[in-house]
Parts: sequence; C-alpha cells; structure tokens
Amino acid sequence: MIAQYTGRNQRRWDEADPAIQFALNTAMQESTGYTPAYLNYGRELRTPYDNQRPGAAPPPPEVNRKNLQEVFELVRVNLAWAYQKQERFYNLRRRPWRPRTGEQVWKREHTLSNKARAVNAKLSPRYSGPYTICQIISPVIVDLRNRRGRIIPDIHSQDLKMVNNQAP
Repeated sequence: MIAQYTGRNQRRWDEADPAIQFALNTAMQESTGYTPAYLNYGRELRTPYDNQRPGAAPPPPEVNRKNLQEVFELVRVNLAWAYQKQERFYNLRRRPWRPRTGEQVWKREHTLSNKARAVNAKLSPRYSGPYTICQIISPVIVDLRNRRGRIIPDIHSQDLKMVNNQAP
C-alpha cells in the first residue's frame, strides 16, 4: 500500500503514513468481519466529514460493553472459520516430503539487495544448485554437497525443493 501512495518519489513515503494508517484501521477485515478500529475502540473512526455533521450520542458504557462482548464472541467464531478455510486452501496441493540421502535438490537463496554491488533481491535467482543431500542431521536439517564436492552444512528442509529434471 505504501508503494501505491508514494509512486515514483520514494523519499517522501512517510508523508502518506497517516492516510495509510486510517485506511488500514477502517478497512473491513475478511477474517474477523469487522474493522480493526471497531475491535480496538468499540466504535468506527470518524472522518473529517463526519466531524462536521452532528452525530448521535454514543451508547451508555454498559450497553457498549455488552455489544462488544457479543462482537468478540462472533469474531472468535469468524476467526475459527477463516482458519479452517485458509488451512484447506494452503494444504490443497501440499504433500509431505522428507529428504533422503542422495536426492538432488535446489536450495533457496536469501539474497539481500545491495546498491554498491548492483544486486537487486527481486531480480536475483530464487534457487541455486542442484545439490545432493549428503547427510541428514535431523528430520528437518540436512547437509548438502555441491557439484564440486563442497559441503554446505545445516540447511533446513523448508529451504529445499526437489529436482524434477528442470530448472526451478
């Protein structure tokens, strides 16, 4: 969202901060069904236009507390439902994989941008390799060997991708 507000002039990104914060706090969240402002303050935030119009008096504290308790219970139900829905889509094509000694894998690279070296992380390759798994340290930690025989120790299996005879 900050990138959309700043456009080409990235030096003045902080000037848009109040507008971005207001937009995020007043946006209806799909998982909860409510805005963050309502869940935190018990009311919706007022815009400058709303401040020019006379509004209705706020409800008494006891009524507001009772309403918020009902809302929080509904939010718990909505979050549980959203969790199940998101879990189903996340796991739809996910298959458990345990690395085995001798398998060929690609290793995820965590490149950082560096202006001095003219490296842009977004344009860098995401994976390097292929590597061979030479030792399994634990169910999720392995040692790799590159084509020259150099050992790369302690790589998490989350950062590995099986080689399927094609580039990653």
